[in-house]
Amino acid sequence: MSHIRTFLRANYTFCAYKRFLIDKNLRLTCFISKLQGQSQCKRNFNTSSLWRNKDSRKSGNIADILVKESSLETLVDPTGAGIDMTGKLDRILVANIMRQFQQREEVCKAATSEGLLEPFYSKAMDRFVEFVMDNIDRLPAQLHVIIYDITKAEGKGKSIDDLYPYFIDFAKKIYPQFEFQKDLQLICDLTQPANWYAEARRMKRKMIFHCGPTNSGKTYHALKAFMAAKSGVYCGPLRLLAVEVFNKCLENNVPCDLITGEERRHHFGPDRPAAHVSCTVEMTSTTTEYDVAVIDEIQMLRDMERGGAWTRVLLGLCAREIHLCGEEAAVNLVKRIVNTTGDTLEVRKYERLNRLRFDNNPLMSLKEVTAGDCIVCFSKRTIYKVCIELEKLGHNVAVIYGSLPPATKLAQAQKFNDPKDPCKVLVATDAIGMGINLKIKRIIFLEIQKLTRDENGDLNYSFIPTHQAKQIAGRAGRFGSGENVGLVTAHTEKKMIELKEIIQQDLEDIQAAGLLPTVEQLEQFYFYLPNFSMRDILGIFQYMSTVNSDMYFLCGLENFKELATLIDHIDLPLRVRYQFCLAPVSVKSPFLSTLFTKFARSYSNGTPIDCKWLLLQTDYPWILPKTIKSLAKLEEVHEIMDMYLWLSFRFEEIFCDRESVRGVQKQLEEVIEEGVEKLGVLLAQGTNHPPAKGKGKIIAAKKSIRRAKGK
Repeated sequence: MSHIRTFLRANYTFCAYKRFLIDKNLRLTCFISKLQGQSQCKRNFNTSSLWRNKDSRKSGNIADILVKESSLETLVDPTGAGIDMTGKLDRILVANIMRQFQQREEVCKAATSEGLLEPFYSKAMDRFVEFVMDNIDRLPAQLHVIIYDITKAEGKGKSIDDLYPYFIDFAKKIYPQFEFQKDLQLICDLTQPANWYAEARRMKRKMIFHCGPTNSGKTYHALKAFMAAKSGVYCGPLRLLAVEVFNKCLENNVPCDLITGEERRHHFGPDRPAAHVSCTVEMTSTTTEYDVAVIDEIQMLRDMERGGAWTRVLLGLCAREIHLCGEEAAVNLVKRIVNTTGDTLEVRKYERLNRLRFDNNPLMSLKEVTAGDCIVCFSKRTIYKVCIELEKLGHNVAVIYGSLPPATKLAQAQKFNDPKDPCKVLVATDAIGMGINLKIKRIIFLEIQKLTRDENGDLNYSFIPTHQAKQIAGRAGRFGSGENVGLVTAHTEKKMIELKEIIQQDLEDIQAAGLLPTVEQLEQFYFYLPNFSMRDILGIFQYMSTVNSDMYFLCGLENFKELATLIDHIDLPLRVRYQFCLAPVSVKSPFLSTLFTKFARSYSNGTPIDCKWLLLQTDYPWILPKTIKSLAKLEEVHEIMDMYLWLSFRFEEIFCDRESVRGVQKQLEEVIEEGVEKLGVLLAQGTNHPPAKGKGKIIAAKKSIRRAKGK
C-alpha cells in the first residue's frame, strides 16, 4: 500500500507544479515552484467542461464568474478507488483538518503570491472545503490518500499543508482565468493606449483646443478651418449635429458625405467618397488621412459609457491639424495626453458672445410663463404634467425629450423658433443641452435634481453636476437668436439659491479619459477562455486590466454587458456578437430587448429579415396615438427601425431591406410628430386608457415599401 501511495504522489496528475513546503514547526517557509516532468504531470484541463455559473448574471460580482457546479463532477472519482486503497475517511477528522487548512495564514500568503487574490481566494477556499466534504467518498485517489495520511500522521511528518497543491489547482479549475493569468494580464495592459495607433504616431499632428462656454463661437471657428481644408472630418456626439454640419457644408458648396450609425449619404456616390465627411464620433475612421479634423464636445471623454470613443479619435485620428471643441475643464487632461503622443497643442480661449444672467425672480407658478421660455425637467412624467397645465393656461407648447426621433426633435425646435408659429413655450429635458439650435429667452429649471445611478448601480436623486447645469443654462439667449441677454431662473426661491450655487462653481478639471477594450483584445481573451460568455469575459477583462489612472479609466460598458446577456444563448461568432452588443438598443424596454434577441437569432440561423417581417412585429398597421402609452410604443417602434438600419450597414445579407425600412420609418415619424403636436389631447385621455375606437390614421406603409423598392 505504501508503494502505491508513493507512486501516486510521484506521478501526481491533479496539479502541474509540485510545492515543497514546511519546516519542522509546520511553518510555511517557502514555495519552490518547479515544473515536475510535464510528461508525467499533465492535467486534464478539458475546457469544454468549464462553463460559467448562471448566478453571475444576477450578482454582477466578479468573484461569482466561475464554472458550473456540474463541471465539478469531472473532478470526482465515482469508482471510489481511494477507499479501496485506504478504507473510508473519518468525516469528523476530515472536517477538523479542512478547518485548520482553511485558517492557515501561510496558505493565504502562498496563494496570493500566485495571483489568487481576494475575493477569489475566499470563494475558492470555501468551495474547496465544500467539495471535499460533499464528496468525501468520491475524492480523486491522490487527494483521498493524502487526506488519509494526514489523519493518520500522528506527528510523523505529514502536514496539513500537503493539501496546498490540490487546493491551488482546484482554484484554477473553477477560475480558469488564473491558469493563464500572465498571458491575460499582458492582453489587458492598457497603460500605453497611444501606441495602439501606429499610423497616427507616424504623423506630425497639430492640435488646436477651442475652449469656452456654450455660445462662445468655438465650434464656429473650428468648422471654418474644416470647410476651408482640402479634406476633413467632423466628429460629433449626436446624429443631429453630424446632419447639421453636413447641411452646412452643402450650403457652402463643400461636397461632404454623412456617416452615422443608421445613415449614409454620399455626395458623389458610395464608390467615390467626398473629401469631407461629417460623422458621429463612434463612426470615425482612424485609418483615413485628412488635412483637418474637428472633434466636438471633447469633454465627453470623461463619460463612463461613451468616453472611450472620444479618447480613440483623440489618440488615433490621422489628421495633420485637429481642432478640439469643448469645456476648458478638459484642457489640462488633453495636455497630459498630448505629451504622450508627441503632438503639439495650442489652446484658444473664448468668451460668451452675449451675456447670461440670473433672473432675480424665480418662477413661483406656471401662470408666470411667458413667450420664449423653456422649462427644463428631468423626467417624462414631469414633462407631461407641465404640458397639460400649460395647455390649460392657453399656451401652445413644443416638447423635446431624449426618446423622440431626431426628426421630431427638429420639427419641435423649428416650431418653437418660428416667429409666425403660435407655439411660444418649450418644455424639455436635458436633451436640449447639445445638438439643437433654439431661440430661448429664458431657461427655467423646474427641477435641479435628477435620477442617476451610483457606483453600485442603485438609482438615487442627486443635484445635476455643474458642467451639465452650465450647458443647459447656456442655451438661453443664443447668439443670432435676436436676444442680447440670456436669462436663467428656477422654480421657487429655494431652488434658485441652489441653482446659483451649482452654476457659480468653477468647473473641476477632468481627471481621466475613458478607454474601451478592442474586439482584438477580447478575441485574445476568448482564445484562453473559450467557454465563458461575452459578459463574463468583459468582467474578467475589467478586473484584470491595468490602466494609467493618472490619465485614463476603463469605461463601464453596462449597456454592452446587458445586451451581451440577452444573446448569450445564441450561437454567434465573437466579432458578430461584439457588433450586436454595440447596437443602439435600450435594455430598459422589454419590447426592444425581445426584438434585439430575435435579430440575433435570425443572424445565427441565416434567415434574412425584410420590412414585411419587421412590420408584423410592430402591431402594423399603426394608427395615430390616442394616449401617452400608445405614443411611447410608437417611439419604441422607431427605435426598432433605427436598430435595423444600424445592423443593415454591418450585416447587409441578413438585414437586407434597408431602403424599405427607411421609407416606412419616415412615415412613422410623421405619425409620431402629429401625436406630439396633440400632446395635450393625449394627456387628457390619460395614460392608462386604450386607444379610442375609430378609423384613425393608418400609415401607407405598403405604398412606401413599393416606392422604396422602385427606386
